[in-house]
Amino acid sequence: MEIRTVEIRNLYAGTLKQACEGERHIKALPCLSVVQSLCGVYEIGLGGALPERTDEGGAFVAPSGVMQEIVHHNGRGGYMEAQWVFMNITVNDFFEYEDIFIPPVLVSAKYGAELSESIYTIRTDANVCRRYSAAYRIADLLFSLSAPNDVRLDPTALLLKRYVEQHYRERITKEELAAAAHCSTAGMYRIFQRRFGMSPNNYINKVRLGKAAVLLESGDTPVKVISGMVGFDDPVYFSKLFKEYSGVSPKGYRRFYSKQSEGGETESFR
Repeated sequence: MEIRTVEIRNLYAGTLKQACEGERHIKALPCLSVVQSLCGVYEIGLGGALPERTDEGGAFVAPSGVMQEIVHHNGRGGYMEAQWVFMNITVNDFFEYEDIFIPPVLVSAKYGAELSESIYTIRTDANVCRRYSAAYRIADLLFSLSAPNDVRLDPTALLLKRYVEQHYRERITKEELAAAAHCSTAGMYRIFQRRFGMSPNNYINKVRLGKAAVLLESGDTPVKVISGMVGFDDPVYFSKLFKEYSGVSPKGYRRFYSKQSEGGETESFR
């Protein structure tokens, strides 16, 4: 496929520095994740595959919507330090990067200096142009390291995926999903099961909880507010689902990723 346009949206970045040997984290995010280990290493298993280990200074790449199983390992000094960027990359105004490329699971430490500078700029620079310029440098690196994805999403599944992405904050009915995909309700259910391996409701909740995870990692917005921002009317129900999804409460999840938690205790992950 000829690449004519590239757009980066939903750009977030964060950092971690704390003792966390053996902490396990299970999640799927609605965005591309590039996570660099600066001190210590990650074990990362994607979509149930056998885990691989980052180099110190290297990174792992997790596509949007793919379940990540992460184990943290401290480096010298008895702590782990890492930084990451989350983003969505749209190609040719319609496809997500992961629709047309197979991202590398690991990025070698030989690209560590380039990654480190770019992610640091996204995290710290107040100038929006410089932040997005750094994000496009990361996208360009990923494009050069990726293989073509010959298994394309069918157009109807792409329409459903995009509709949920655009409307996850709202109450989405089965009739609206069927209309968005230009098919019957029964046909829409079959597409969700065949392409996403779950019901429409479970897929929508997965997207919402992934959006919540990004917000919890990237700021200090109250959990009750995040619940409403991602489409849950009941914060208690949101917290229950989030714990089932990640193995830890929203507050425990935030504590783990908080810069202020360095050296402190965190709630255990499953």
